Amino acid sequence: MTPARVLAELTALAGRLGVEVRAEPFASGLLGGRGGLCWLDGKALVVMDEKLGLEERIAVLAEALAKGGFDVEAATLAPQVRERIEAARRVGERKAARGAAKKRAEKGLRPGLARARPRGRGGR
Repeated sequence: MTPARVLAELTALAGRLGVEVRAEPFASGLLGGRGGLCWLDGKALVVMDEKLGLEERIAVLAEALAKGGFDVEAATLAPQVRERIEAARRVGERKAARGAAKKRAEKGLRPGLARARPRGRGGR
């Protein structure tokens, strides 16, 4: 499947889910980043920089659909499109785990069982 077709499928899925997708010019110095999901008057909106290439647009849209809590599992999708969304979800989960570990480290907490209290004699 071509990247243009993947983007078209993701955009169509977003539309079925009630998510508007827009490519807008990001004025230099005013907006940073590539874009992403936002909520405007209670409605989901994905905004991305119009200068992005196809692969970057696919990544922004897949990430927005993966992280937005939308029911993409029930949708009929081409395997390549579903894999893009799942890959974005996995990346998001890894970032969240690293962020949580960083916060624990900043608080001086050690990972895992090192935080547990030792039990009394006999392991109880």
